[in-house]
Amino acid sequence: MVGNPIMANPGGREYDVLRMPSHRQAQDAPECICYALWMVAHYVANEYPDKDVRAKTNPPKLDLIRDYLEIGDLGWENVGQEPLTELATEISSLKFHLEYRYNGLPQSVDEFANEGLNQLLPTIIMVDRVLLKTGNRGEGPVHAVIVSGVGDSHITIEDPLVEGTTTMEIGKLEEAWDPEFNTSIAVRLSDGLEPTRRDEL
Repeated sequence: MVGNPIMANPGGREYDVLRMPSHRQAQDAPECICYALWMVAHYVANEYPDKDVRAKTNPPKLDLIRDYLEIGDLGWENVGQEPLTELATEISSLKFHLEYRYNGLPQSVDEFANEGLNQLLPTIIMVDRVLLKTGNRGEGPVHAVIVSGVGDSHITIEDPLVEGTTTMEIGKLEEAWDPEFNTSIAVRLSDGLEPTRRDEL
């Protein structure tokens, strides 16, 4: 249903999860950040409860996102705010803020993600995918996933790879959060657009 952003208590969880679209990247493609941004924009365009926000959202094609982000063999190269700002102008309704834990972020992944979830907006975080999958620290590139729900002890992510919707203990995701910088992208509505608060639904 258009404008219904919440799946209530999926899998018997005690919390709600945003109704994110599914769009899977190829296993050998290093473009997880492109797919994550695509999923976020299409969620807002199709599920956000405010029809004015949906109407103002121009969901991009993947090729357009690739035009703004420099993707190499190891994923997003030259990570920075400028390409996110430029991409957001194409989408019109959103702002993307590149943030790092050690530059003022809260000290826990659930606390940070809840800031967006309280406005019915997801958060993109970069994780060590090998650690998330096997419990062992990897040496490859970090991987973009989307936080779509947070409870007292568990957290739900959307993974552009085949895992799709995954729920795990908060501590497991916390440990896998990009170990060098704890990079994340906070998603917010553009100036002049009022977010719908989670407690208003």
